[in-house]
Amino acid sequence: MVATVAMTLLAQAVTALAMITPSVLAPVAAGDFGVEPIRVGLLVSAAFLVASFSGLISGALSARHGPVRVLQACMVLVAIGMAAAAGAHVLLLFVFAVLAGMAHGMLNPATSQILYEASPANLRPLIFSIKQTGVPVGAAVGGLLLPALLLHMHWQAAVLAVAAICAIFLPFLAPFRKTYDRKLKPDSRVFLSGIVATVVEVCAHRRIRDLAFASGVYSAVQLCLFTYLISYLNLELGYSLIAAGAIFSVAQGAGIGGRVLWGVVADRFVPAQRLLALLGFAMSLCGIATMLFSESWPVALLILVCAVYGASAVGWNGVYLAEVARLAPEGKVGTITGGSQFFTFFGAMAGPPLFGALASYGGGYAYGFALFALLPLASGLQLWFGSAPRAGATGR
Repeated sequence: MVATVAMTLLAQAVTALAMITPSVLAPVAAGDFGVEPIRVGLLVSAAFLVASFSGLISGALSARHGPVRVLQACMVLVAIGMAAAAGAHVLLLFVFAVLAGMAHGMLNPATSQILYEASPANLRPLIFSIKQTGVPVGAAVGGLLLPALLLHMHWQAAVLAVAAICAIFLPFLAPFRKTYDRKLKPDSRVFLSGIVATVVEVCAHRRIRDLAFASGVYSAVQLCLFTYLISYLNLELGYSLIAAGAIFSVAQGAGIGGRVLWGVVADRFVPAQRLLALLGFAMSLCGIATMLFSESWPVALLILVCAVYGASAVGWNGVYLAEVARLAPEGKVGTITGGSQFFTFFGAMAGPPLFGALASYGGGYAYGFALFALLPLASGLQLWFGSAPRAGATGR
């Protein structure tokens, strides 16, 4: 099981590294595309628009070809997308958005199916949370590695280096096919009616629906933190790109610790839905604090706020995915995960452009962080009071 968790974590980290690359490089690369750095939100939005739909077909593809084969396809798509982005043309950027977004959307349902089969029920919140640390791991690596690469090479070469990392990881997935790609259903097909039915089934289950709606808000907060924190620190507060990338990596590192910590908490102490509500409240407080950042803030205090923000806004995903898997009907973990993920990625798609519009026309990044302090508060209240688990229920 350890090897399986490591494999799924690394697959998640590789795709997260690719997805974060445009946000990290925006301050230096945007000029070559003839756009402002803040417009990177549109690219992120396009990637998550594709991801929201590709996740809906991942369950059927995993049933037909095997979940590990789907992960291999994800690595190929990301590598090709990164290579295209190095072409320094706006149209090629959207080729990247389509291919990387498709991979990112297919990955979670496939890994959820693998881990649901591999892990005991009482450890699933922790196991899923450990796997989900791949996202902040990949983002933290990007925040440190890419600015360092820029000291020695052009941004296009740095993008090609990320493409090479994706390609190199591909062969390491092959041995897992013998274990997890055995129970294939060659007659599985992707139908439009099946995609719609998956979303309808999620909406019909109140507990899963509430979780899915909250995940849309939380992912919007997470993606805005991913997308704009470096630019906010660098362009508005005067931090160097190296320093901004390091603070960004601290936030992602806290997200790594948060994902493991919240998995343990959900396993043993607090029901998953209650915990997710509390994390929404924490995101709200951190958003308010981030809105108030200025050059006069002590660096240590600013880093502390970013760390808590990362632990909450980045740390919720594993608990969420484990709870969705627990509530899913028997044999439908991958499908229901893909359906609930549609709402997750819709939030990720809508959040960055909305944030960018507020920052562009409202007077700065602080306005975006102000809005994204209010939304998780509302979702946290919905989870706390809307369909709360019975007294004495556990996070399992």
